[in-house]
Amino acid sequence: MEFDETRWREIQGLASFPGTTAPKAVVVALNSIIDKSVSAATWSSMDTTASTTAWKCWAVTERSVGYALIRYKKAEYDERQERRKELTPSNCSVWVRPLTDIIGIRYGAFSAAEGNPGVFYPAEPIKVIFRDGAVSIPAAPIPIDQRAEVSRVITALREFVQF
Repeated sequence: MEFDETRWREIQGLASFPGTTAPKAVVVALNSIIDKSVSAATWSSMDTTASTTAWKCWAVTERSVGYALIRYKKAEYDERQERRKELTPSNCSVWVRPLTDIIGIRYGAFSAAEGNPGVFYPAEPIKVIFRDGAVSIPAAPIPIDQRAEVSRVITALREFVQF
């Protein structure tokens, strides 16, 4: 997979969030989901323990929905840490499904955005139902500081899924 510098910056921006820049493997994984799409709604998060980091990226394009999970055996591993010492991910998994496979979308409660009572964000996971199973975005309640990003993913699903 080849990237020019402009594409790299674009995908790295989608994979990152304020204060934290995604490492190479996360950028490559997200690009494999987005591929040649014109537009994408993404939500990336990073969970860390005393000895590991897990990057999770959801993406919705005009044709597909996908998820990447990249794990490292180092706490707080991001692009800044990678410049000091590049690590190979201890685990990497990516899946992509066409939007035409979606037969339903379920979501629960919404809550008003702080300081903006006319804007509402999802407070509970979204369930995307496929012909052969379902997936929750995310698997746990949505952190308050990440609800706007998850809202963009829901909006893209509703816009692009044709039912």
